[in-house]
Amino acid sequence: MPHPYDAIVIGAGHNGLTCACYLARAGLKVLVLEQYHTVGGMTVTEEETLPGFWSDIHASGYQLANLSPVPHELGLLDRYEIIKPEIPFSHAFPTGDIISVHRDIEKTVAELARYSLKDAKTWRILMNRFVAEKDAIAAVMFSPPPTFPAAAADFAASPAGMEAYRFSMQSVRSWANQTLNAEATKTLFGSFAMFLGASPDDAGGAELGWL
Repeated sequence: MPHPYDAIVIGAGHNGLTCACYLARAGLKVLVLEQYHTVGGMTVTEEETLPGFWSDIHASGYQLANLSPVPHELGLLDRYEIIKPEIPFSHAFPTGDIISVHRDIEKTVAELARYSLKDAKTWRILMNRFVAEKDAIAAVMFSPPPTFPAAAADFAASPAGMEAYRFSMQSVRSWANQTLNAEATKTLFGSFAMFLGASPDDAGGAELGWL
């Protein structure tokens, strides 16, 4: 007896759904199984506190999804709206103080300047660098990874390449202590890396914090 499905995807999180959609587009008959009461996995938002207040129940960061071709390739933007709040992220401290990251770079710079003018300047430099390099970052993210010899040769070809290699292997704690002044700003960058799965001392955490 033939199997009724060509592929079975366990879990209807954003990765499982994306995989299932591409398999279906390729002509396969796909079954998606999910035990939760709704789909979306770690991208789910729900009214956890008060009516009308929607929260990211997994407190995860998916900022790199903005570089993904998936919404365009699957036609999601034709049917759904991506809501981009003015303040996509805030970090609360035990003191009751809060640093908010705004879509407007200048507003974020002003927030950070309350703690350190140097750190505020560093934020502007990092954001401008990201904007300049985001297309290249996306190309790397959605391409097969290079072999180690090829990657090593690229890094070794210039001083900038060696600096990029050092940064790619550095922990967010090490980088923050070398680069930033204020403990609040260091904590903010550390939280960015943790949202993407890196602990303060994991190799590569600095780059995740920047992204």
